Amino acid sequence: MEIKQKIEAIANTLLPSFIPKDKEQKELYFHFTLPPNSSYKVFFRKDAKGIWQFIGFEEAGQE
Repeated sequence: MEIKQKIEAIANTLLPSFIPKDKEQKELYFHFTLPPNSSYKVFFRKDAKGIWQFIGFEEAGQE
């Protein structure tokens, strides 16, 4: 599985835990880590039907 597909699949699995209570919010992002030490920031946007769509990701730096 390509890394983008893997990140998107994991992000979609985690998404329900991050959906904002504010129904007017149209974008969101969150971070997650894959063992042993790969962290990612993923981005979602709500479409016209109110469904959250994965729009991309970036590797999150180690701080």
